[in-house]
Amino acid sequence: MRTIAILLVLFLPLASLFSQDGVRYTQDFRFARGIYLSLADWKANHPVRPEEIIAEGDPSSPKFFQYLLAKEQFRFPRNNEIVYVKTNDIFGYSNGRDVFYHKQYRFEIIGQINLLEEVDVVDSYASFIHPGEQYQAARTEGTGKLFVLDYETGNFFRCKPKQVEALFQRDPQLYQEYKKAKGKKKEKIQNFIKEYNYRHPTYFPKG
Repeated sequence: MRTIAILLVLFLPLASLFSQDGVRYTQDFRFARGIYLSLADWKANHPVRPEEIIAEGDPSSPKFFQYLLAKEQFRFPRNNEIVYVKTNDIFGYSNGRDVFYHKQYRFEIIGQINLLEEVDVVDSYASFIHPGEQYQAARTEGTGKLFVLDYETGNFFRCKPKQVEALFQRDPQLYQEYKKAKGKKKEKIQNFIKEYNYRHPTYFPKG
């Protein structure tokens, strides 16, 4: 019996990293590279892969998404037909390192409460295949403003205390700790988003 108890102690932390739905998200997790058409596709870590998309250029290029998302739409085959998708309608994408919501919001914290920053967007990519030495892409500058995406509902909104606190209230104990905590509001909110996600882990299938 003592041996069984020791084995349980050893394996329970490892087991907590997995569920029937996938692997517990940590900063080491890498999302599959591609375009996520919907919130459900992102949760399933099931994007349209670059090699599936009918487009000019090398799908393995680090500039592939800049080129693709500068266009109005893209297409790919599925179930014996060609599917057309407007780039403004995508949920987001992963370039293999960072994950983005739509085209211009980069995930900074991922979990049940996601924190995102508005970043630059490439408006046009004149020559993807032969850009030349003098090539420069036109960009729409990001504001750096922070936003929140609720994993549970898909709601997306500016990161303002009142709205984020409403999410913290799902965990009454954490919410009480948040109200008692000192410090600058912005840093406090970000720290408690991380704490909320730690207490309420999110699981994603491996890509």
